[in-house]
Amino acid sequence: MEDNEKLPWYRDSEMEPPFRLTTCFKNLRGLEYNFVSLFPWSLASVHDGHFGDDWARFIVTYAGSVVVGSTEELYLVRALRPGGRQKQQIRLDTELSPITAVGWALSRGPPLEPLLVIATSSVLCVYSVGNGKAVGFMRGHGGPISSIAVHPRSPSYVCTTSSDQSARIYDLDRHADAPQVNPFWLPGTGPSKAGAPHGLRSSEREEWGRGLCVTILVGGRSGGHFAAVTCAAFHPTFPLIATGGMDRVVKIWRVRDYEGELLREDKPLYSSTLVHRSSVASVVWLSQDTLLTHCTSTAYTSHIDLPREEHHTRDEDDDLPEKEWYGSPGRIVILRWLGLNRFFPPDETSYRSIQRGCLSDFQESSSFTMIASIPLPYYPHTPHLRVFGDVYHDHIILIAHQKTLRLLNTLHVPGVETTDFPAYQGLFPIDFMAESRLIAEGKVDAKWLEDNDWVRGLGWCIHLAPRFAVDEHVKAVDMGLDGEMIVAVGSKGTTWIWMKDL
Repeated sequence: MEDNEKLPWYRDSEMEPPFRLTTCFKNLRGLEYNFVSLFPWSLASVHDGHFGDDWARFIVTYAGSVVVGSTEELYLVRALRPGGRQKQQIRLDTELSPITAVGWALSRGPPLEPLLVIATSSVLCVYSVGNGKAVGFMRGHGGPISSIAVHPRSPSYVCTTSSDQSARIYDLDRHADAPQVNPFWLPGTGPSKAGAPHGLRSSEREEWGRGLCVTILVGGRSGGHFAAVTCAAFHPTFPLIATGGMDRVVKIWRVRDYEGELLREDKPLYSSTLVHRSSVASVVWLSQDTLLTHCTSTAYTSHIDLPREEHHTRDEDDDLPEKEWYGSPGRIVILRWLGLNRFFPPDETSYRSIQRGCLSDFQESSSFTMIASIPLPYYPHTPHLRVFGDVYHDHIILIAHQKTLRLLNTLHVPGVETTDFPAYQGLFPIDFMAESRLIAEGKVDAKWLEDNDWVRGLGWCIHLAPRFAVDEHVKAVDMGLDGEMIVAVGSKGTTWIWMKDL
């Protein structure tokens, strides 16, 4: 880099973030807004040339569009529309509520058409932005949908996670016109009738119009989640998807090609409870083998309960310390999965459709290494967190709390500290690792937290002026338009838009 060429702002910790508040408008009903989702594509987005010249026209038409709303209503805002901002309410023609998640998807056309995928309780709705109406409904989850993930390279593929301990993958370019049947379960001689509790189709119709469930990542004893699944992220290039849940587990699954029958997967390629000690709230792929995850704040005891022999009682454990309860903030962790090349060798171009690891891979895997770790500020609250980035832009962590937005480049997340040995040496191996991690995290917390906030110099801050947020706090934030636009929503329905200064 030449001496006269400046670093971009997100690589220079001394530079102020070059964003200016340009728009502020409020919902007249004063509802608390929980959702904000910016149009995720741009001219630089990778689309493999599939759309040709239509791509540029498509981007010009919808760039700067954002969905904002509450659990009761959603609005599509065209913030950069020539002639002024346009706001349109999204009507689903259904009484289903509440709204629990929203995201952008894309039909591979023709015609090239942006879609909104909206979760209303346990039902996934597909909304056509161009036609202004719902074009598909899909059900099947046995509990409320907690999040929606869209494939970055094939945006007609959508994954929903749910409190029913499962995740479902849908193809929005398929229609539910043909009858769908479950796979055979021996010793039966026909399609299984086990239904949704076993990750199969129910005896009633599940899809109407656009969208078809092609894969179910099943929860349960074999290798699935044991509690609500809270987040998911498609790998940008390999047929993989990562999930996280309230059971503290991060999992990586193989996604098989759909060949006409519903696919049911219950054994991931990676599964570990050693990354976090509380509910996993988000997961994002940063590179081919690197994940960023974050967890919620939690309370824990000074030591971990150990298995005992049947004749051994707790009163006899005089050498164990008494339990003491501690609070712990949420945490951002960047980890590298060490099993990628084992399942996808770099010298091969084709891979087996069905891949299985050993028992430890899908039960409790140690095939990872922690690269970086940092506590979230504002304990006991777990602030809203969003990660923006692609191959043309560093990944930026955005955190919303009260009247402040915190921004942090993932390259600046502090590395892990060296681990001391726990004082009690009789721990089982997994408990030993967990106790060692607690000690290391305590060292990081003391170094990077001051007065329940990040120390000065770590990341950047954008403060809302009091006149723009009277008695209101920021609830959610998103970044888009190649990192040149930030949108946040507040507890009384206000929407704020920042644009990057040129």
